[in-house]
Amino acid sequence: MFEKILEFAVIPTFHHILDFRGKGVIIFGRKIPPYSRQWALPGLRMMKGESISDTLNRIAENEIGTVIDPDKAKIVGQYVGKFRSEFKRQDIPTCYAFTASAGEVKIDQEHFSGSRYIQGISSIPKNTGAMYRFYLERYFETP
Repeated sequence: MFEKILEFAVIPTFHHILDFRGKGVIIFGRKIPPYSRQWALPGLRMMKGESISDTLNRIAENEIGTVIDPDKAKIVGQYVGKFRSEFKRQDIPTCYAFTASAGEVKIDQEHFSGSRYIQGISSIPKNTGAMYRFYLERYFETP
């Protein structure tokens, strides 16, 4: 069934930029397609029955083991992701930015291989997924 959904429907996804003031924005080495072996931001699909706030909270909790306040989210933008894999999957991702408080980040080991902090456009690694690069550049260019 899910394969048919991927074949015919656009999938809504949501992603986080978490800015740990003083450390920078955290990015993750992604293990799973479509951005496997590239740097990425945490994000997941919206599930039926969820609100946007529900989805944003689930991503923060499940992907990176942290708590965010969806009411303080700043929208970074939207992107149309078209992939050669998975039945020419197409996503409509939306990215939100949050100021994160210092604390331990516990990453989802199934999705991510590690993490690092970046401070600006010049520190975005070359092997960052196109969608994530788009969001990070928009975030760092915004005053």
